[in-house]
Amino acid sequence: MVPGLRPHHVLLSSLRADRVRGADQASRSGGRAAAGRLTPTLRGANIWIMSDPIRHHYLAIFYLNRWAGGDGLVCRFSRPFGEKVVFKRVSPKGTAFEEHLYSMHSASGLPVPDMERDFMARLDSEAADALTQLDVGLPDSKWDTRLRSAWSRFVWAQSIRTPSEIAQLKSSVKEEWCKARPELQERYSERRPSNAPENVDDYYASIDPYQEDRFALSIACQSMDHSGIIEILNNMHWKVIDFSECGIQLLTSDRPVWMTASLLEADAFIMMPIGPSRLFVAAREATTVQRILAHNRRQQAKEINKISAMHAVEFVFGADETARKLIEKHLATRRHATHMERLAAMRGLTILADNSPLKAGQPDE
Repeated sequence: MVPGLRPHHVLLSSLRADRVRGADQASRSGGRAAAGRLTPTLRGANIWIMSDPIRHHYLAIFYLNRWAGGDGLVCRFSRPFGEKVVFKRVSPKGTAFEEHLYSMHSASGLPVPDMERDFMARLDSEAADALTQLDVGLPDSKWDTRLRSAWSRFVWAQSIRTPSEIAQLKSSVKEEWCKARPELQERYSERRPSNAPENVDDYYASIDPYQEDRFALSIACQSMDHSGIIEILNNMHWKVIDFSECGIQLLTSDRPVWMTASLLEADAFIMMPIGPSRLFVAAREATTVQRILAHNRRQQAKEINKISAMHAVEFVFGADETARKLIEKHLATRRHATHMERLAAMRGLTILADNSPLKAGQPDE
């Protein structure tokens, strides 16, 4: 290592700082359950293990299984050929995935799925255990801290683990590196040993040619596993609302979580369907939960399904096709800016998605 020249993942650390500063400030106030950490070290080994997964699911299989019928399939709605909405019964294992979504590049040319194998698999496994506690209606005061943190982590991760967010994050890291290159080249030239490459890019490539890739995925892990945000969610009031008697089944989508603009405001809440008849709700104030509970359940189910369809990126899922007309009308009709897009906009970086409100100059409602 050239003395005084730190790897660029340190120089880009402001990406992490901007991403989680607000949650850090909130977490220092203390609370009911401190968050345990899950973040692994991404090793980047060049050995391909044949049993490693290729399909990386951004919607966990155990989660979609909640909508599976007696045939083990869920009903998936999408627009694969233009505006027409089509539905198909599919296996939870055979949808909502992208090949090697969380894999790193390697010198051998083969993808290295450390993040999927060491982080995402554990995140989903622990969340599946936590969901059993939600199913039995465990009171807030009776939760094991590890399982409560596991569920908070899973819910929060849904907004970060998507293909568009991972792509935006990788783009932002690459762009930040390009912006920092002139200053790094100048510092490198001042300290370069006689036998070292003349170009700072060549120098970093000789140390770790996939450092950008590794750093982007490390940010993704740390964002999903941020202790401050998880602690905020842990300390909220939790409730599972039962819709089994209202006559309308709940839908879910490839963006299943919706929340207030901030988790720090007094009326902050976060919601996520966890089955055709169950909705998970967490709120900072117990009175917010009570107001949500006071709504007419049938009308509430209609609104939840409308939101699920509108906020979807590509897919809506249901137990059957009964909500087809609603989905045909609302599928992917309201696009909100994502977390990584907001971060990129704050730092003056390129927004990848053409339909992002931030790229189009539209207000993010």
